[in-house]
Amino acid sequence: MIELRQVAKCYHGQNGVTPALADVNLTVQDGEFVVVVGPSGCGKTTLLGLVAGFERPSAGMLTMDGQPILGPSHQRAVVFQQPTLYPWLTVRQNIGLGLKLRGTPGDRTRLAVDHYLEIMGLSGFGEHASYQLSGGMQQRVAIARALIVEPGVLLMDEPFGALDANTRGDMQRFLLDLWQRLRPTVLFITHDVEEAVLLGDRVLVMTDRPGRIGDEVAVPFARPRHWDLALTPEFLQLKRTVLSILRPDMFF
Repeated sequence: MIELRQVAKCYHGQNGVTPALADVNLTVQDGEFVVVVGPSGCGKTTLLGLVAGFERPSAGMLTMDGQPILGPSHQRAVVFQQPTLYPWLTVRQNIGLGLKLRGTPGDRTRLAVDHYLEIMGLSGFGEHASYQLSGGMQQRVAIARALIVEPGVLLMDEPFGALDANTRGDMQRFLLDLWQRLRPTVLFITHDVEEAVLLGDRVLVMTDRPGRIGDEVAVPFARPRHWDLALTPEFLQLKRTVLSILRPDMFF
C-alpha cells in the first residue's frame, strides 16, 4: 500500500544543507502495523511528514497504491503527539469535522460519530468541550477524528509521548484492542522500544542522521495481544534485540 524507494530529504538553511533522510526504502502492506524507532533527531517525524504529504522528498519516490504521494490526502490521516483538537468545538463536533468538511449529510455524520464515540469509550462525552477531558481521552478523540474519514493509512507520530506512564499504558492497551477490532493500516513513530514491540507487526530501526532504515525486526507474537505480554521472557528478549540494534554501545 505504501512504498518508499530511495527517498532522501535535505533542508536548506543559513548554515548550509542539512541531510535529514538518505536512501530510505520501506513498504507498509494493507492491514499491517509497522513501527519506526530510532535515535533522537534521526528523521522519524520527517519520514512521517513525507508519507503524509506535508513535505516533498529531495530525491526518491513515495507511492500509495502505486500512485505518487504529492500532497496531503484524506487517505492518509495523521495523529500527532498533541491531540490538536479545536477547543471551541464539542467532542462530537471535533470527531465529525472531517465528514462535515467533505459535505457528508448531517444524519450520516451523526450516525458515524455515534459509532466512534462508542468504539472509543466516549459515549456520554459527545457534548463536552475537548478541554474538559483528560489527556488520554483527548487523544482518543483525535484518533476517532482520523479514523472516521476511513483513511487508507493511519499515521501516528508518537501519539502517546506526552502522556504520563499510567495513561500511556492505558492508551497502548486501547490501541491494541482498537486495531484488533478495525484492522487499520498503521505507520507508527515512537522512541519507546517496549511500545514498538508491544504494538507492531514489524519494527524498523533507523540510523543516526541522515536517517536510513538500518534494520528490521519481525514481531512474532500472535494477536490479539494483551498488556501482560510485556512481562514474558520472549518479549524481553525481543526488546533486548531491538535495543542492541538501536544502542549497540549498551551491550558488550
